[in-house]
Amino acid sequence: MIDIRQGYENHLPRRVITGRGTSDRLAEICRERGWKRAFLVSDRGVESAGLLAQVAAPLSDAGILAGQFVDVSPEPPLADVALLSERIRAAAVDVVIGLGGGSVMDATKVAALVALRGGGPADYVGIGKAGGRGIPTILVPTTAGTGSEATFVAILTDTAAGTKVGVVDPSLLADIAIVDPALTDGLPPAVTAAAGMDALVHAIEAFIARVATPIARGLALEAARQIGPALERVCRDPGDKEARDRMAIGSHLAGMAFANASCCAVHALALPLGGRFHIPHGVITGCFAGALMRHNAPACAADFAALGRALEWGALEPLAFADRLDATARDIGLRAALEQVVVPTADIAPMASAAANNRRLIDPNPVAVTAADAERIYAEVLNVAG
Repeated sequence: MIDIRQGYENHLPRRVITGRGTSDRLAEICRERGWKRAFLVSDRGVESAGLLAQVAAPLSDAGILAGQFVDVSPEPPLADVALLSERIRAAAVDVVIGLGGGSVMDATKVAALVALRGGGPADYVGIGKAGGRGIPTILVPTTAGTGSEATFVAILTDTAAGTKVGVVDPSLLADIAIVDPALTDGLPPAVTAAAGMDALVHAIEAFIARVATPIARGLALEAARQIGPALERVCRDPGDKEARDRMAIGSHLAGMAFANASCCAVHALALPLGGRFHIPHGVITGCFAGALMRHNAPACAADFAALGRALEWGALEPLAFADRLDATARDIGLRAALEQVVVPTADIAPMASAAANNRRLIDPNPVAVTAADAERIYAEVLNVAG
């Protein structure tokens, strides 16, 4: 954890509204803020689940909906976000609403920025390049995992380079985040599992990151308290609304936590793997968490014990904590999903090099991770052939 005597900053969404049914208040909230023209961003999955119509109808009835875009792809490419920003700019709106999972919310954050400030998404890749805020945003998650509604990070795909890239700037923070657990009730089991495990990894990495602020660590522990009793429950029984509620708030708190600390080596290894093989992000982070926590074990005994208690797993020894993460990933189906992907041996070294060179995620990790370490962990976790 950082030395608090040196000072630190925390960045949080400007306003957070939580609770079942709160997404029904979107038109009212827009009127309160004086926003008269809203652009709605979503994807085809949200549309087919009926959630897009549920949210769009009141906005349309109120005469606020001025445009929408429902073609956000998973792991959105830079070119797609550029197109979205052009549509937003052409609609001349004063607020952009992102309704969906992490991909939708990340695309919304960057497109709203580009639509106002110009250029293209690639111009903002990196840390602190926004130069100011974009068009105001309301972010409404339909999954419980990414916590993107609470962060100033957006992960996009550079298809030419075959990798994921990050736009990181406090100007990306939502003007309003609406966390309505009811929007997650119909999530398929596989999405529930992958998103939920990703939220758990966010909480863990935020807690152990070398740059974690006291606020971030407190948020991470509370996220773990919400997620621990709920994750396996909701995977077994998707209709368990109490577990859904816990996962929604836990995911949101974990997002706020890592936004004010950092993700670490689990995410460093996840980005090049996901960029090359398009495996769901939560499947990767969930399956790599155990291996990376074994690597971190020498520096994390007290932290893992505290996390274990918060998760209601007990004050586990470090290696037992890592084993429990592996067991959870297996029990909720993530391990089987990852094993379906065969990764050629030739891809291991370049992915390991990319992971080790991602200083934004590697430097906060409690134990150094070299390219050789990353190669070893990839080989341990993945189904490698050739």
